[in-house]
Amino acid sequence: MLAFTLGLRFYRSKRYGALARFMSFASITGIAVGVFALIVGLSAMNGFEYELKNRVLSVIPAAEITSNSPYFVNEKECFDSLLSSSDILAVAPVVRTEAVLNNGGNFAPIALLGVDPKKEPKVIDIERFLSVKLDALNTDSENEYGVILGEECARWLNLLAGDSVKVILSNVLKDNNGNPLSRPADAVLKVVGTLKIGGELDASFALISIDSAKSILDIKGPNSFHIKVKDMLNVRDEVLKAAVNFPQSAQLQTWMTTQGKLYHDIQMIRSIMNLVMLLVMAVASFNIVSNLIMAVSEKSREIAVLLTAGATRGLIIRTFTVMGVISGACGTFIGVIVGCILSLTLTPVLSFIESIFNIKLLNPKIYFIDFIPSQLLISDVIMVACCALCMSFIASLYPAVKASKIKPAQELCGN
Repeated sequence: MLAFTLGLRFYRSKRYGALARFMSFASITGIAVGVFALIVGLSAMNGFEYELKNRVLSVIPAAEITSNSPYFVNEKECFDSLLSSSDILAVAPVVRTEAVLNNGGNFAPIALLGVDPKKEPKVIDIERFLSVKLDALNTDSENEYGVILGEECARWLNLLAGDSVKVILSNVLKDNNGNPLSRPADAVLKVVGTLKIGGELDASFALISIDSAKSILDIKGPNSFHIKVKDMLNVRDEVLKAAVNFPQSAQLQTWMTTQGKLYHDIQMIRSIMNLVMLLVMAVASFNIVSNLIMAVSEKSREIAVLLTAGATRGLIIRTFTVMGVISGACGTFIGVIVGCILSLTLTPVLSFIESIFNIKLLNPKIYFIDFIPSQLLISDVIMVACCALCMSFIASLYPAVKASKIKPAQELCGN
């Protein structure tokens, strides 16, 4: 308690010179900036990871098995073979093909997915991003098939719910004549709803019912299966284990193939950011060393008086350590408060800046979202604050030990 009282008294002393006051300000500011930047950076990385899982991995299946033939002839046998494994939670048949939408001279290339409105929601949580339920795809008329378009795709083609659009199949899965120059399949689709995820996926694919896809392509079964597994990070091994007795030749693609690089990039950037920001705080902590050394120099006579009055050298070490920790705690407190406030308001603040300067920080045609996300975790705040305080404590040790080695006789006698 005495060490804390003395340290606080020395810290609040008005007898510091201008340079010492500047060094004290610099040390506090440096730590505050480091803590602030690290909290905001980690929150942004948490946000990207959350949005990746919450958005992209909600509409992309964990794994997809695609037939090497035009379609799976023995659909039920394939379906049952996959579900026989305890690692497979759900399976949904899909007809997948590339297509081009045409409306009034505007063209949009898409991935056209024929899905089962009953089974697909068990594999991917896509309905919360739709303006209608998947059951709306079953409202096919004699000459039109229902389709759900990505919002960006619908905007590009100037389409609204109830409008019709022509679809041209760019790679027909079944060609009875075997002629690659034969006329591609086409059909008229009626827009029954839109899909809004908030990134490139809004412009990249459309949904129709699996029966409509079979009819358009003139095939008798699905050409793909969407699969949901227990462990997303071990998806390949789980599906391969389940497909050991798969009855038909097929290819496997997992979310790690399409989005895994993005996931690993987020983890890598998080690690790099941790290292860089910790180095920033370490550099700021060196200002504490400079500040305390100057304080020791200016307070040498007071230290000598304390030692003469019976203060132990351990008390002097604790006193100046307290001074350094107080500087670090002030910087940490400021950085935590400002960092938390900005992390909680990062998305609207950056959206406001985008509107003011008419810029787009994330292009939805390139990135999987079109905004900067943020998710503040208390564990990150505690970790950053503890690291900053530990660095402040370590940085205070050398000046504190130096202060304890002052010789009272030399200081008081002026020798």
